[in-house]
Amino acid sequence: MNLNEAKFPFEMYSLTANGIITKPGFHNNKMEIVEVRRGKVKLQIGAEYVEATAGDFVYIPENTVFASESVEGEATIRGLIFDSDIIEANMESYETELLYMFYVQSENKINIFDKTHPVYTLISRCMNEAYEEFVSKDVCYMLPIRANIYLIMSALLRYYCGSKNELDKLVYHNVLRMKPAVDHINRHYFEKLYINDLSDIIMVSADYFTKMFKDSIGKTPVDYINGKRVNRAMQLLIETSDSMADIAAKVGFCNANYFHKIFKQYMDISPLAYRKRAKS
Repeated sequence: MNLNEAKFPFEMYSLTANGIITKPGFHNNKMEIVEVRRGKVKLQIGAEYVEATAGDFVYIPENTVFASESVEGEATIRGLIFDSDIIEANMESYETELLYMFYVQSENKINIFDKTHPVYTLISRCMNEAYEEFVSKDVCYMLPIRANIYLIMSALLRYYCGSKNELDKLVYHNVLRMKPAVDHINRHYFEKLYINDLSDIIMVSADYFTKMFKDSIGKTPVDYINGKRVNRAMQLLIETSDSMADIAAKVGFCNANYFHKIFKQYMDISPLAYRKRAKS
């Protein structure tokens, strides 16, 4: 990538395989839009799995472990990876609340954007135009790619955060109210965390905090914390040769046995087997 491209960090790719398409990996501070071009694909997104078929789009949050493999025969995926900073840098200060709600909602609820989805047509058109520009690399090709990224993100932000439904408005209000506690979890998930301490941050009872967290974030506090820990554990399993005990300690599990139990509960595979598969 030359100096001009470095000012606008992005990447596009198209991959075809029968079996593993992309090994587990993650992008620091980068988002990704994945399109299934052909076949059926099993996607690992953090500590969850989903299946998508030809024509579907999936959003991959930043710093989230991602892997893909074909389900039946050969499959093709196409990806658009871009720096999350270019989105926030072009938003008004009050709009960053929308971006925060988008991050929370998209991290905790995986959506398959299929042909029946309200934003499908726009995402499909923008991905095609961006990829054509990326392949041709015509004069000023980065400008239309940037424009298409903005259009995709605008559509996703409006979908996640622009609902007029009163129940959705209440959810978004509670997400913002929950922000100090969620921010605390994101900064300290590798430490011991207690519901009473988290509830004190937003000055509600522990029981009410647990209910409001589940209603607004989509997961219980424990499930959210464990998901963060498992995702970080996968990153360390991929990047390092640290022992299971060391990784357990680094991500906040009390010992290697408990780490093994929770990891297998979420990923249906042991940490050691996951490392071998990721590095094979």
